[in-house]
Amino acid sequence: MDTIFDYLKWRGDLTFKQYPFNEVDAAILARFSYEPFDGIVSPAFREFSVVKEVCESLINLPTLHSDVIDQKLDIQFIRAIKEAPRFANMRISGYVNDIDEERQIQFSACLFDLDGEQNYFVAFRGTDNTIIGWKEDFNMGFEFPVPAQEKALKYFENAVASFKDGTFIVGGHSKGGNLSIYAATYCDDKYNSPVTDIYNFDGPGFTEKIMNTEEFQRIEHQIHTFVPEFSVVGMLLEHLEDYSVVHSDLTGIMQHEILSWETGPVSFIHKKEVSKETKIFDKAFKDWIQGLDKIQREQFVDTVFNLMMCADAHTLAEFTEKRKEMMTKIIGTYQKMDAETKKGFKSSTKRLFDTVAGMLKTSQKNLKA
Repeated sequence: MDTIFDYLKWRGDLTFKQYPFNEVDAAILARFSYEPFDGIVSPAFREFSVVKEVCESLINLPTLHSDVIDQKLDIQFIRAIKEAPRFANMRISGYVNDIDEERQIQFSACLFDLDGEQNYFVAFRGTDNTIIGWKEDFNMGFEFPVPAQEKALKYFENAVASFKDGTFIVGGHSKGGNLSIYAATYCDDKYNSPVTDIYNFDGPGFTEKIMNTEEFQRIEHQIHTFVPEFSVVGMLLEHLEDYSVVHSDLTGIMQHEILSWETGPVSFIHKKEVSKETKIFDKAFKDWIQGLDKIQREQFVDTVFNLMMCADAHTLAEFTEKRKEMMTKIIGTYQKMDAETKKGFKSSTKRLFDTVAGMLKTSQKNLKA
């Protein structure tokens, strides 16, 4: 199956004048924004680095293996970007990476100068492997806006103010897609006109109340949303905007990885609809959420992540590597919790399992009918 790596070979030697910017290009930049640019790319918007040189610095980074999402894929991806003039000759700047456990923030973004002709792509990084990053995602179920959304808005307005005559494409993967839509929706009117397109790759949606606002409907036609056949993160909350379904060569939740999406010469390979499993999960999760009030949602999320954080793990990798030790600490912490917190957590957990079980049972009945 052909993926982004094949696209980089097919189109990597062509400029954007020869072959216009498309959804696969946007996905590549959204995924590239996950790389550890700390100390390599300047936080100043007007202090550019050439992407080819950035890739070289990344490859020579002593900590690269531990800093990337996937050791094999990311190193292959960085090398492929470096060898593709379409991307290697771009310039990058404005890199920020803010992780604060106390304030429950995980935010990162960067800006790409696409062609030297005042056309820019603002890439918002999605959820990384930090536990606090995942907690902020789930906070979206009861809090609006979350700190990362506010930071995305400020970042985008600063970027546009720095390049007043430029035009902008905004995009991101996972939470980064949600941040892209938020920034374009709520930016001041004087900043919105330069936005030509907004790309959301398997990112959470918004509540219906937000999507029915005048601000959202003003930019809805500019949004391009993509989800894999099996989507969990991308189906969180609501999507009133149209979305495209993409095939992946991975299974289950691993399809969230953009680099696994099937790619053709001009676009991703689109499918008619998401998988049956995604529909079951989506319906069960939304039914469960609707059965909890705001306080119950917040208490459940806080309890889950407080239990994870008590094990002194800061990333999902750390949590997985020492899961036996972590579970012992979690059980000990849970036993020390007050009765009311335990009761609320048990009730919400039971409701979730009952909802999923009910949906699976209904699905099996329908198959037999």
